Amino acid sequence: MKFDTIIRSFLIAGLISLLALLLESAYYGLHNEVYSITSPFVSAVINSSLNMTVLAVIFVSTFVIVLNTLAKKRKSMKKAKR
Repeated sequence: MKFDTIIRSFLIAGLISLLALLLESAYYGLHNEVYSITSPFVSAVINSSLNMTVLAVIFVSTFVIVLNTLAKKRKSMKKAKR
């Protein structure tokens, strides 16, 4: 596996985790009728170990899925060139 594939997988997993974090913050903001994106982030996400665990699971699973997909794509491209 090449280093650029690992970096791409890490970046994509980070972006998807950030999207999940923003969606979760927006949900808590609407649910608690607080229309600020930073207040639910600080109170609900950082203080809750369950939320951090869920975000870690999302990050790790996305990283593994993207890494496998990019590795398969790279192998198929090498076979097509031959």
